[in-house]
This record gives sequence, structure tokens and C-alpha cells, in this order.
Amino acid sequence: MSALDGLHILSLRASPTPPSLDQPFVLARKQDLLLTRLEDFGATCHSYPVLKIEAAGVDDEQVKKQVMGFSDYDKAIVVSQHAAHLAGWWLDRYWPMLPVGIDYFSVGPASAQPLQSQGIPVVVPESGYSSEALLVLPALNAVQGEKIIIFRGGRGRDLLEQTLTSRGAIVDCCELYRRVVDLQNSQIIGELIQVKSPLVLIYSGQVLDALLAVTPETCLAKLKTLPIIVPGDRVANLVRSRGFTSVHVAVSALAQDMEHRVLDWYTRAR
Repeated sequence: MSALDGLHILSLRASPTPPSLDQPFVLARKQDLLLTRLEDFGATCHSYPVLKIEAAGVDDEQVKKQVMGFSDYDKAIVVSQHAAHLAGWWLDRYWPMLPVGIDYFSVGPASAQPLQSQGIPVVVPESGYSSEALLVLPALNAVQGEKIIIFRGGRGRDLLEQTLTSRGAIVDCCELYRRVVDLQNSQIIGELIQVKSPLVLIYSGQVLDALLAVTPETCLAKLKTLPIIVPGDRVANLVRSRGFTSVHVAVSALAQDMEHRVLDWYTRAR
């Protein structure tokens, strides 16, 4: 018998491929490695997008203006893998040779990878992989008078912008995409919750809010009793504040950390 035989897992994220660019690319799905590993252990995994990513159009004047002025910045930060892919696309479009003297930062290895694949060196926190961990880095403490651009999606957290501004930096946020609730899998998610009582993987507060929006009202009470695994205390606190009663915290959103927490939870639950 495999370690996770009989376990159903519901994995929820944003849709993996942002549309609306004039040349397509495929965004590597961070959860694929995790779900493949969990299926190797015997679990049945169900992965549904509850958020759609809508990329800024190629003629978005605000994004174009910020990217064309990229050489004015001292530091650039990407806050997600989507943001990194899109930032790379925009920079390649307007800066085939990147300006010198700009330091690049990312909240984690997955977010850094799209830029690193273009030969851009990116500084990543040694652990934690969050905005909080990024702000501990010495290079982001001494920023008085520096210009910093944050590549992100709309409605993101303001912690980076607010903290860096309080440290004396001039901060611009470049909104490369927005997230829209995706209702197309509402019925099947509701049926899965009611029939299979799955273990649920939630990666962010926005995914949590989207899940609550797409879950049929008749299934919400059952959903909030299901075991939930989240990356980090911040997301855990958000989940608990929405009324969930069985919340289990992984060290980070990295596949190996989420896998370890799933296995640990299942071993204890049996």
C-alpha cells in the first residue's frame, strides 16, 4: 500500500497561462511537481484554477511608460512567477540590451527562474520566500533615495511598497496583470467537497477568497471543516479568520515543503 492511498487532494491556484500577449509562452506550473509526487504516493489529485490571470495588453500605456523608463531605476523586484514571466517579456520587447546598474530581487526561487533563464542575476532570500523575508535583506534596508520598481499583479499586497517607501525609497508598482475569479469549475469543486472530503491546498489569500467565491453556498460549511494545508503563517491566519477549523502550515510554498507537510499530516491523521 502506498503512503497516501485513498486520499483525495484538491489543489487550487491561479490559471497557469496569462493571455493577451502578442507572442505566446507557457508558464511552468509550480504545482505539477508536487501533484506528481503526491500521486506517486497514491493520492488522487484534483487541480482546478479558481483565478484567471489577465495580462496587461501590449498597448497598455502605463506599463509601456514604466518599462521604457526602466533605466532610471536602481532596483527591480518581481513578486510572483507570473510577474517575472511578464516582466521578462516586456523588458525584452523594449530593452534587448538591459541597462546596467540595476539589481534584481525576487520573493523566491520559482519567481526568480524566468528572469534567470534570460541570464539575469536575481537575489532571493535564503529561506522564507515571502515579502517579509525579502525585506530582511541588507540590500533592501539601505535604500534611501533609490528608485525601485515592483513588477506585480493588481490587488497584490502593499507590504513591499509601503516598507520600502518608509525606508526612503521612491517606489513605483508596475501592474502587469490582474486576477479575476474563475467560476467555470464551481459545480465540480462543490461535488468534490461533498463527496470526497479532500485535503485542500491553498497558496495565497487571493486564492482563498476565490475559493470561497466559487464554492456553492450549500458546500461552504463542509469546506470549512476540511483539512487545509497552506504555506506560512500569514496565509494560515487568513484561512483561520475565514472560519476554517483544520489548518496545517508548511514552511513555504516550495514543492518539497508542501509535500513534507502533506505526508506529515496524513501520517498523524491515520
